[in-house]
This record gives sequence, C-alpha cells and structure tokens, in this order.
Amino acid sequence: MKTFKLNRRKFLKKAAIPVAASALISHPAVLSAKTKVELSLVTSWPSNFPGIGLGANRLANRIQSLSNNEININVYSAGELVPPFGVFDATSSGTADMYHSADFYWTGKNKAYPFFASVPFGMTADEFSSWIYANEGQQLWNELGKKFNMKHFLVGNTGTTLFGWFKDEFKNLEDFSKIKIRSPGFGGELLKTLGATPVSLPGGEILPSLTSGAIDAADWSNPVMDLAFGFYKVAKYCYYPDFKKPTVSISLGFNLDKWNSLSSQHQSIIQTACQAENQEMLSDFMNKEVFAIEKLKSLGVIFKKVPEEIIVEANKNVKSVIDNYAVDDISTRVRNSYFTFLDKRKSFSDFDISNYLNSRKI
Repeated sequence: MKTFKLNRRKFLKKAAIPVAASALISHPAVLSAKTKVELSLVTSWPSNFPGIGLGANRLANRIQSLSNNEININVYSAGELVPPFGVFDATSSGTADMYHSADFYWTGKNKAYPFFASVPFGMTADEFSSWIYANEGQQLWNELGKKFNMKHFLVGNTGTTLFGWFKDEFKNLEDFSKIKIRSPGFGGELLKTLGATPVSLPGGEILPSLTSGAIDAADWSNPVMDLAFGFYKVAKYCYYPDFKKPTVSISLGFNLDKWNSLSSQHQSIIQTACQAENQEMLSDFMNKEVFAIEKLKSLGVIFKKVPEEIIVEANKNVKSVIDNYAVDDISTRVRNSYFTFLDKRKSFSDFDISNYLNSRKI
C-alpha cells in the first residue's frame, strides 16, 4: 500500500483560492448562525396572567423583534420548569437564563432585595424608576446581583396597589391583630408588628388558601390583577390604601455568565426592551384599573378605607422594621441610598404632583 505525504505548502497554495471564495460566499450565513441566541425565561406567575404574566411574554416578543429575530426567548410560567419561588436559584445556577418576578421574595438571599420591589410608605413608581435609572439604584442592584451570579433590570410596575382582601370586616387594631394574611416582604413584617400573622404564598395559591380558610385575608396587587384572580368570590371586603406595599416593581434577573456571553449589541437591545416594558406595564395598568374597580363594585365588592389608627401605628413601627433589613454592608448601603433619595423627594413635596392632585379635587 502506498503512503502519501501531505505537502502542507502545496496544499495551502492550492486550497487558498477555493477556501477564500467559500468564506466570501458563506460568511453572511455563518455570521447569522453565530448571532442566533436561545434564552429561557422562568416566571413566578401563572400562564398568560393579566398584567405581569403578559408582561413577561411582551418583553420576550419585544426583544425578539428589536433583535430582528436573532434572540429568541422561551417563556415558562410558574411550575412549568421550576416552582414560582424557585426562579431565583434556577437563574443563579444557570438552569434558566432569566427570571421574571418581584424581588421581595428573595429576602432569604439578602435583605437588600426587598428594597428593589416595594417598601412600606416608600417610593412611587415614578420615584423608583428615577432612583434606578438616574440615581445610584441600578449600580447598587448590579453589585447585589453579582453576589449571586446575576444582573437585574427593572421591567415593570404595578402602580397603586390595594391593601388587601378580607373575608370579614375589621374596624380597629384589635380586630386586625387576629388576622392571618398573605403578605410577603417588608409588608408582612410590618403587619406582624400590628399583631397580624403574615404568610408568604405564590400568587396561584392565594385563592385556594382563602377558600379553604388557611388564611383570612390576602394582599396581591392592583385592581386589574386582583379582579383576574377572583378574590371577590370568597372575600367581599377590599381595603385601601396600601401603605405597606404602595407599588410593586417587577424585575428581570439575568444569569451573569449568560449575560456576559452576549454581544454588546444584544445587551443593548435587551436593556432597551426592559426600559420600554417598564413603562408599558405601568401605562397598561393605569389604563385598565378604573374599569377593574367599576367591575369589582358591580360584583358586590365592598371597598373600605383602612382605619386611621392602623396607618398611624404602622407609621410608628416602620423604621424599626426597615432597620432590621440593614444587616450587612450592601443592604445598609441600599437602605441608605433608597431613603436619601426618598427624603429628597419628600423635601420637594410642596412642588411635586401631590399638590396638583389635591387641587384637582377642589
């Protein structure tokens, strides 16, 4: 048998033209293949749930459209791949690429996280966006997320929320102290100081728990989503305003390794899509909440104001509750930054939108 010895110089010389031509012809296709990105997004919400659930789908579609279909995101609702409260660990470990949730669920990871979702007597949706985008909120969020191999983005806000749904009327602090209520994060801790018993449940478990009597009451979100969940079927009393959870910011957690593997162009597209979705979700809720309230009234819901003595007592207790969340360097700095910004906004109260809204009532 003959053996052939490859002459590398002759081979390269003969192959140079065909290879170069081939590269020239196939380059666009190869480049296109390299830029295709498949990502998984796990959520804490039921499938196609109004508002936040649809917001996750809308975000995925927006990213796909802005990237000219170079980025495809597969959205998984609560329980499809991981449980509702399992999305953080799944994303941190790389089992999933992203999560869509509210960061007050991650208090057990670090007590700085609830500041990026909702704080009792805290910021409005617009103020929170300003802290994130124009102040140092995003920088601190990045630093916090890095500890868990994560990068975070603001992708929505519920706007004004309802205090909660109650099977029975309560008239004072003594009545309230006997209640077992679904209320996560800071809000639940604050209600505990009023004597209530808070529990944390995923959204999909609230109605069954109310129906069975496992809980007496529940807070969830704004009128649009509360109507969709059907709380009115078992709890006819709805109280407002919600001082413990005035608004809820929705976040996208992105696995940091996966994020760093993306091109700068794709990163820019995702950041732009997140900012657009943050505004669209809030606008969508503001558009629909008036109709939701009217619908709830037509279904026999009794709306009542939270008794003033409960608000006064909660306001007395809130600082000690919040201080308990400043337990290490990052949570302390997040707490300080949050309230430095909020205090600055409060000092502007003579000139902000609240006085105009009061004048509109005259």
